[in-house]
Amino acid sequence: MEQENRALSALKRFRYLILSVMIIASIVSAFWRFTGEWSQFWTCIAAQAWFTQAVFAYLRGGWVAIGPGGLPKDASPVGRAVLAAVALGLYLLMFGYEAHEPDSIYERRASDWTMPTREEIGRSSDQK
Repeated sequence: MEQENRALSALKRFRYLILSVMIIASIVSAFWRFTGEWSQFWTCIAAQAWFTQAVFAYLRGGWVAIGPGGLPKDASPVGRAVLAAVALGLYLLMFGYEAHEPDSIYERRASDWTMPTREEIGRSSDQK
């Protein structure tokens, strides 16, 4: 138990450094991956900011909130830690976020919209 308190006190002592690293990592990652695709850029930044505030709120001892609910500072320490861990996991998961742009209807060919003929079904893809 003493070890856990030391680890938590060390995290709380460096909470502003942790916050700075999380913000800088989010911005650098979003610029690196989404420059020019601004809607995806802002989606990624907003999601990471949402989860960053939950982690920082846990480290400063405040209300830990994700979405419409959360846990106050006098709630169970285990529950608050689990909620902060989920927020950190979701924050890290957003580094792998890739929005899928649907194909434009104008970029399709007529063969994309028609059923294949019997010859096309019988022909393998490498014989084209």
